[in-house]
Amino acid sequence: MVSIDALEQDFARLTAAVSRLDSLRLQVLRDLDVAQAATADGARTMTEWVAGRFDLEPDTARTLVHLARTADPDIETLLEDGHVTTDRAAAVVRLQTAGADDATVDQSWSQDLAGVRRMTASLRRIAVSDERDGFSDRYLHLQPSLDESSWRLWGQLNGMDGRILDKAVHTAIDTFPNNPDTTASQDRADGLVAVASEWLTGDIGGHDTTVEIFVDAGLATVTDGQAGATVVAGPRIGPNTLSEILCAGTMRINFTDHHQRISTSPTSRTIPGAVRNRVLHRDGHHCVIAGCQSRSRLQPHHLIPYSEGGTHDPDNLVTLCWYHHHVVVHQQGRRIDPQTPAQARRFLREPHPTRAGP
Repeated sequence: MVSIDALEQDFARLTAAVSRLDSLRLQVLRDLDVAQAATADGARTMTEWVAGRFDLEPDTARTLVHLARTADPDIETLLEDGHVTTDRAAAVVRLQTAGADDATVDQSWSQDLAGVRRMTASLRRIAVSDERDGFSDRYLHLQPSLDESSWRLWGQLNGMDGRILDKAVHTAIDTFPNNPDTTASQDRADGLVAVASEWLTGDIGGHDTTVEIFVDAGLATVTDGQAGATVVAGPRIGPNTLSEILCAGTMRINFTDHHQRISTSPTSRTIPGAVRNRVLHRDGHHCVIAGCQSRSRLQPHHLIPYSEGGTHDPDNLVTLCWYHHHVVVHQQGRRIDPQTPAQARRFLREPHPTRAGP
């Protein structure tokens, strides 16, 4: 069995090899830049051309172009010999570009990469052109999977806009109860969705969104007494998401035959507005989960799922905040213990074996 030390040495050798290859890439890239390859292909910038032509992430292309244009011979020699990584070389070059003296650069070699970036930030002066470039370089990519069952997000903002987004997300997170089952990254994802939802509705608990569901009539089935269907338009959704739609929204079902609409159900709110308001008033306009007491982004929820025979009777409804309803119940699959006090509800210890109901 290969030891950890041996594996670590192999990884170090491969990392050094990558650095040596990157030094060759920089040499070729410098020649391409001199030859104005980007202009010949109609690209706006060299970074844009490198990213598009060689299928690289914009940040990777930006780093390579910057190194090719600004790295001094000493840095290039270290990279060529495999003594530094490309990331380290780029960080030191940015520090030099920011105006660091030789003593500061020497000190940077004892810092980790985050430390070098902090040193650079402390030296950098933002010019008008820098601000303009930072704003013009902003972008946001939202990439759904083929069936839209998941999405990837990535992008870049200028300093102020990034700080605004960060503040908004963390303000939303601060309204969430502590949950040891979620990571910081998951909390930020939930916070971003909460901010977006509140922007769309003004208040998540009072939204009137109509969800259009298209079902192929020829693919609708009934098995063991339970109806099922294949959604033929829109994002693919699982039972938990459908349960949340049934719990909090308005739904219209369109039956189709080979994508031609043949019938449409009436628009029906799953919980009448009068009942919704009565439950909200009864629960004191706050989340009834023990210890929460949140008064923002409130939603009604069925104790006994509607799909399992539960009704819209107020005795079967409780008021939850967005976090407990969207995250804990409908995404984590937790159910409320119906035996707990009305104003101090607790969750059953184990998630439901199949799904959370509306």
